[in-house]
Amino acid sequence: MADCYEALLEALKEAVEKRLPEIQQNGEWLLRHPETGFKEYETQAHCVAILEAHGFKVRTFPDVTGFTAEYETGRPGPSVMLMGEMDALINREHPFCSPVTGAAHACGHFLQVATTMGAFLTLAESGLLKDFCGRLMLMGVPAEECIEQDWRLEEIRKGRLHFLGGKPELMYRGAFDEADLIIGMHAGFGSDGRILPFGMHNGFMVESVLFKGKAAHAAGNPEKGINALYMVNTALTALNGLRETFRDEDRVRVHPIVTCGGSVPNVIPDEARVECQCRANNMETVRDADAKFERAMGAGAYAFGGKAVITRQPGYLPYRPTPEFDALALDVISDVLGPDRGALGQPVAGSEDLGDLNSVKPAMMVFANFMKGYPHGADYLVADPRIYRDTRAPLLNS
Repeated sequence: MADCYEALLEALKEAVEKRLPEIQQNGEWLLRHPETGFKEYETQAHCVAILEAHGFKVRTFPDVTGFTAEYETGRPGPSVMLMGEMDALINREHPFCSPVTGAAHACGHFLQVATTMGAFLTLAESGLLKDFCGRLMLMGVPAEECIEQDWRLEEIRKGRLHFLGGKPELMYRGAFDEADLIIGMHAGFGSDGRILPFGMHNGFMVESVLFKGKAAHAAGNPEKGINALYMVNTALTALNGLRETFRDEDRVRVHPIVTCGGSVPNVIPDEARVECQCRANNMETVRDADAKFERAMGAGAYAFGGKAVITRQPGYLPYRPTPEFDALALDVISDVLGPDRGALGQPVAGSEDLGDLNSVKPAMMVFANFMKGYPHGADYLVADPRIYRDTRAPLLNS
């Protein structure tokens, strides 16, 4: 049995080696064509065309991006899904940003799509699964990054969308119903060459606040106005004063932005807008932070005699790792890449809609530490495009 396993691993490495140019070419194309969540139309069309050229029937979904394909062994057994996130962020300083939209793969999702498609095609076309049972599935998912909140909330109000994240949206549409285990990868932190199963991630709520005041001439009769921007200033000051009430062990993160502060400088702003995400590693604390945020926003509006219209929407649930899957992943990492290449991931304050999926389906992802710079930053890029063919080679930065 051990000899058979070793032979399978060697055959797998050879198959990946042969497909590597195609994987890298796909990754380069995806890097240079970033699109934000629920708008990955060009990305989806590109991926569907590749899969159809390989002879696979691809399923897409009405009114929302996302695609799936599958390979049947012809024998009953489990369905294992490989999953890649398609969306980009907004980062106009990134060297590969779109000059039109400012979208950029500053979180490395282009690697997810390229590697999961490469893994799917390698396993399906190499003959390595000829003695296996069950089904191999591929899923391209939209909108992991929870950005452009006002636009998504409007799409929810229209009824086209139901959730802010791509995974819960496709869950709602039944895209994961037939999967028994879902596996994905994500660009990691640093360039030490290790692979780390995800540690715990925060959950969060989304808040969108419209402050309503009264317009007036900013120089001629400002006393006739009610300044919505000053409401925002006061509200954010109150929110900052509440930060000392957050416990360190809950990993609370509350980070608002001002998306509108008026239209022209010689008119007292009658409207201003704030978007915020309230995060923590448990939903009880998320709700507590969310309530404090809403009180601060209301206080800012009350101080000036204006109004704060608050729209709230569940974001993502916390992701809680499954220890059995993490242990299995570490065994496979050691077998494929060699000892000391795997390590358990640590808790992070960021969020992933994988938490929603893992709440109802067995799902996991791993970080691949082949990156330089900082996630979401303009310098976040692949540190070294090589696949580690020699598992005895030293780790990067070791």
